Amino acid sequence: MKTINEQLKDALISLEEGISKSDATAITSNLGFLDQALKNHKAEIDSELKHYLKRRSYQKALMYLQGQGDIPKGACQGRKDFS
Repeated sequence: MKTINEQLKDALISLEEGISKSDATAITSNLGFLDQALKNHKAEIDSELKHYLKRRSYQKALMYLQGQGDIPKGACQGRKDFS
């Protein structure tokens, strides 16, 4: 069984693919999954990842899950006190 982070990563990749193919069904289903996962697994999701998902910064969320350290700062200016 995949962890929630693995499931989120898969959904984010599928979302990107759906967007690139203009596949409304893939986009809708992956957005729905991401919203439900955030709602149902709040306690299991790291606060920084939760921050990206809440704000629909899906590219940043995927970068985080891929272990990239050079995630661009957004409106929060890179603060680390996520809740």
